Amino acid sequence: MARWTVSGLKKGVLDALIGIKLVLHNPHLKKKKYLNILFGLLGLSALLYIVTHALVTIPLKAMRIALLVWTSKDVQKLEGWLDQMHKAVLDLVSFVPVVALLFLRHVYPKPLDELFMESLRYVDELENNGNTSYVFALVPTEREKKKVGPTKQRSWQNLAASGQRVWKKVRFALLVFALSLLPIVGPHVYPLVGAYTTYKTLGNTQGVAVGICFFLLPRWATVRLIRALIGMRALMRELLEPYFSRRRLTHQEKLKWFSGRKDVLFGFSAIAYLMMRVPFVGFVGYGVAQAASAYMLTRVIEPAPRTNDTTDIDDLQVQKNK
Repeated sequence: MARWTVSGLKKGVLDALIGIKLVLHNPHLKKKKYLNILFGLLGLSALLYIVTHALVTIPLKAMRIALLVWTSKDVQKLEGWLDQMHKAVLDLVSFVPVVALLFLRHVYPKPLDELFMESLRYVDELENNGNTSYVFALVPTEREKKKVGPTKQRSWQNLAASGQRVWKKVRFALLVFALSLLPIVGPHVYPLVGAYTTYKTLGNTQGVAVGICFFLLPRWATVRLIRALIGMRALMRELLEPYFSRRRLTHQEKLKWFSGRKDVLFGFSAIAYLMMRVPFVGFVGYGVAQAASAYMLTRVIEPAPRTNDTTDIDDLQVQKNK
């Protein structure tokens, strides 16, 4: 297992920011085909956000009105309970668009795959003057991807695997919530889960250090941090699917691949997760992160790129002009 470093974490964040900047400056992404993808993601994101919130808010509003009309008793406690339930359910359904996008990514992977490959071509264009011998040696072309197996069959297999992972996380969350309600041990459940999640994400030392911090934080903060850590791990796996779909790697080989780059991937996934959590435009954030992951990928796999890790887009463009 590779050693986790702060410099690796900073490198992941820097790769994310430079990758996003490259996406915004990429003239090819302003073509109609790619704009349609981004606007389609924007529309779907806003629609799902509005629908899920309406499905939660309308029934609770109806219950509140019914209490005011038909109940003569003091309803302050009931209203307080409804408010808490409203916040909890809204917080839960805010992940529905994210889950829907992850499933869509497997059912119809072509749009996001095209964003990834176009960004990869742009990085190659800036760094190698259009010579694809370097970048596409790292990530095979679509023709080589087809050699792996039937696309539809592989997509449904990936969808089934993704569904199993989501269901596993849901069961884990329900178990943790149930244990947190127990007397005596309940208050310690979330900090311990936070330490375990951090250990799985970053390693031993970080798991212990962050676990101690979790004991000092209020419960709501601990819950959100745990949710973010789990979400970041799942998100990074999905963002790199265009790469792994072109490689014949076993499950153990994938785990080894992630383990050797966990600090950089953690830094990148933190930025991607924040973009995904923006209301109404979370899908677009995912699309941008998908495209930006192409730049990050060229920094974490061999052979090492010709430019150093702190290269900015302006420097890349200077190299191109030369």
